[in-house]
Order: sequence, then C-alpha cells, then structure tokens
Amino acid sequence: MLRWTVVFSDPQHMLEIANAAEGDLSFREAMKDVRPSSSLQITTIDTALEIMGVDDTLDINVGSPDHDLLAELLKSHIARNATKICGEVQDELLTSLENVLGNESDDWTSIPALGTVSRIMVQTWQRFFVGYPLCRNSEWCSLVAKIHKDVAILSVIRRLVPSWTFPFFVRMASNLDANVDRATMLSGPAVEACISEADEYSVPKQQRIDFLARLVRRSAGEDSLLRNLMTRLLGFTIAVASTPSNTFTHALYHLATDPEVAQALRDEVDSIVQRDGWNIQSVAKMSKIDSFLRESARINGVSSLGFFRQAMRDFTFSDGTLLPKGCFIAVSLPPFHRDSTVYEAPDEFRPFRFSDNLEHGMTTITPQWLFFGYGKHVCPGRFLITYQLKVMFAYMVSAYDIRIGDEWTSRPPNFIFGEGIVPNLSAHVLYRRRQPTNDAL
Repeated sequence: MLRWTVVFSDPQHMLEIANAAEGDLSFREAMKDVRPSSSLQITTIDTALEIMGVDDTLDINVGSPDHDLLAELLKSHIARNATKICGEVQDELLTSLENVLGNESDDWTSIPALGTVSRIMVQTWQRFFVGYPLCRNSEWCSLVAKIHKDVAILSVIRRLVPSWTFPFFVRMASNLDANVDRATMLSGPAVEACISEADEYSVPKQQRIDFLARLVRRSAGEDSLLRNLMTRLLGFTIAVASTPSNTFTHALYHLATDPEVAQALRDEVDSIVQRDGWNIQSVAKMSKIDSFLRESARINGVSSLGFFRQAMRDFTFSDGTLLPKGCFIAVSLPPFHRDSTVYEAPDEFRPFRFSDNLEHGMTTITPQWLFFGYGKHVCPGRFLITYQLKVMFAYMVSAYDIRIGDEWTSRPPNFIFGEGIVPNLSAHVLYRRRQPTNDAL
C-alpha cells in the first residue's frame, strides 16, 4: 500500500532484468522492501529470509556480517555434499511418510492435504538442517511446525500493517518467542556436540554433514550465541520448506482428481525401482514423475510475480524504456508459462507433456520456464528440492491409492492472496494402501 510496482511481461525485458548488474537493478534491496505472503516463489535460497518476511518476524539482524555468509554457506554446503544430502533427505522423507501416513488398512483415510504435506516436508528438512537424532525428536518437530505456522500467519499481517506496529502483532497473535526459546533449549546438546564433535550426535557410520555442524563452526560474534544461531537456522528451515510444500500439494490435487493417471506413473516407478532401487540415478530416470510435477508447477506456480528488483540508478532498457532511480519492479510469470507459441493448449493440464523430452526437466532453466528463476539469481537448491519432490511423489504413487475428498467433484481451487498462489487450504484427500490393479478406485 506504500508504493507502486512496475510489472513487466515482455521476454526481452525479463532477460535484461534477470542479467542486470546488482548495482543497476538490485535484487537484495528489493527483498528488503517486498512484503509477500509465505507462498511467494523462493527463487534463491540466499534471500529466502527476506522473501518470507522471516527477518522481521524472527527479529533477525540483517546487518550482521554473518547474514550473507550463512546464505553462501548454505549454497556451498549443498554443492559439496549433494549426493550424501540427497541420500539422507530420501531416508528421512520415506521415514516421515510412513510415520505420518502409515495406513495398513484397506479403508480410505481422510487427511488435510496441505497441512499433512507441510508436516512431512518440515520434518524432512530437519534432517538436512539439524541432523540425526534431533530431527527425530517429536517435540522439536512439533515446535518447528508451530513456528512455521506462526511465521506464515505473521507474514500476511506484516504486509497489511505499518512496520512500527508489527512487533505488537507478533506478541499478540502468536507464541513465537516462547516456541523459539524452547527450540533453542532443545537444540543445546546438538550444538554442543557440533562444537566438540561428539560421536553420539553423528549419523551412524557416516560423517556428519548436516547444515548445523557447518553453521556452528563458521558463526562468530553475536551470531554464535545459541538463540541467535537457532533463530537464523529456523528462518532458513521455514523459508526453504514452503515452496516444496505448496508445489507438492498442487500436484497432489491433480493426481487425486484424476487417479486413473496413477497407473502410468506406477508402471514407471515400479520398473525403475525394481531394477535400480531408490537412488539419485534411478529417480533421475522417472521422466513421467518429473513431467507431472513440472506441468503442475507450470499451470499453478506458487506466485504470479518474480524477479523483484529495485532500480539503484536511472536504468534504460534496450527499447528505450526508462526506470527512474528507486523504482520497484517485477516480472509477471503466467505469460511465460502459458505462452501459446511455446505450449500447445497452454491452459490445459497435460501430465505427460514433458515426459518424452529430457531437455524439459523440472530443473532445466530456460526463458520459458521461470519456476526456479533465471539469470544471476537462479535457485541453487533446485536440484535438491526437485529430488525431494520426485521421491515423495513417486513413493506416494507407488505405495498408496489416492483420491479427492467426497466434497469435491473437480480439483479444489487455489487460494490467491496478492501475488501468492496457495493450494486449497481446506481440501482433504483420501488415501489407502495400494490395492491390486483389478480393484478399481
């Protein structure tokens, strides 16, 4: 309500915005001012805190020398340990699925879709961020889920009220401070173990590779204090887990309203897993799973806007369009993802649209596929996020029958708030253990 946003939808403008120097069109300065909801597309991990509004909500000091260091540390950690991280994420994901779903009955069980997916995603990311065994601590996982919910609600309030009143709403509308204090206390032994490299907190028979261990070793000054350290870690956890949760739930609604497509997906998953097992190489071969997820993300997305920038000086595009200094800009994403010159029947959901073309995978970066960004700020965690999505989706397809709740006759509509595109908040899906093929759904 306090400024105008200039929105571009032309491909040439998008390319120039994506590749502009930070000193001309600043992404970081834009993120300090943007106030999107928790559903906004996370295109770069290094600014996930700002995008989610987590900095303000959790009272993180963005002026700290460690603020940028931690983001760079996160990117390098993924790059150096990608294979091991994927293995641990997969192990935790399958464990979380069984713990949360774990239905041995032949009867249908109803679950709130988005809430259940978010719970599984948050628990899975704990293995990456804090490691074993804290990620399996039920109180820790419950606290992280509560903090995640509080931040999501407060991030909406944050964009509706004057900034000077926001701390009042944090205290009145949530138990955020108390939950962060309790989470800090629970994490104490794990942090001490990182410092002393105690074997009892290591993953059995493996070198400890969780992010907490590197974070503890690299933090200094006020950021090495336990509560400040955990506040930053919780901020990263919340910001990174939100996009996968929404993306997966969007796809789950498509699957639940058209369960017949599950057989084609199962045939692919079963044949690959029987031959190669569950690993990075086998999951990479699941082209139909990849296509289904990409098509769902293309049709729905998690935000209608991306490429937020603020002009640091007068900036002129190649066509002569002038942006005055201080101008706030963004790019509209639907015109790219529903371009009829690129996609046949662009408004139609075709689950296997990309399955026969390996050049159109979920992680592929092109000017027509902007889900993970483009140019200088493309998401460095896209491979890990996509791997998590594919493993979870493939396992659910393989292990469960899924259909939409009886109250729906078609896919539940998305919830739109500002530029945020959130999967339906109240819809339930029904699931049961996979039945023989001749037992029709």
